[in-house]
Amino acid sequence: MSISHTRTQRLTLIAILSALSFGLMLFPQLPLIPGADFLKLDFSIVPVLIAGYWLDLTAALWTVILRTLLKLILANEGVNTYLGLPVNLGAIVVFALILFWVMPQFDAKKIGRALLAVGAATVGLTLAGVVMNWLIAVPLYAKFAHFDIAKMIGLGQYFIAMVIPFNIAQGLIWGIVSFAVLSILQPMQRQILS
Repeated sequence: MSISHTRTQRLTLIAILSALSFGLMLFPQLPLIPGADFLKLDFSIVPVLIAGYWLDLTAALWTVILRTLLKLILANEGVNTYLGLPVNLGAIVVFALILFWVMPQFDAKKIGRALLAVGAATVGLTLAGVVMNWLIAVPLYAKFAHFDIAKMIGLGQYFIAMVIPFNIAQGLIWGIVSFAVLSILQPMQRQILS
């Protein structure tokens, strides 16, 4: 197989996975925490992780960047997109980086390693979620969207009752669903990348 053919395959796969990731962002997202309908679970990370495990970390990062640009250009919802998308992007990147660091190669038979990777990525996601909400989301939503969660329920209550449980649930669901999809698609991976 020639180098240009390999490069073309790689770019095509990244483009397809970016489009799938963007498409998943358009489906109705699931609120996980009662009273926090604005914290919603989406599955756009699954194609990002497929790119990472089928190709490499660079492919995963390009997939999430392209997905984010598609969202900004084609499905922009104004202030919610401008404020929420950077936090979503940060959450996906943190989760993926830790997941790939703990489990660099996906192997459906290594259940213990997969659980460790998902657990570590979930802890990282939760810590990043608290920091990003504290430093970015809460102040910016208060200033630009007139939604001041600190005044409404207090920051402590917000983090303990909403942000931390949401990110724990999100990380576990992301990991379980992504690894299930990767397991199912493993035979297809060999055909596509051969």
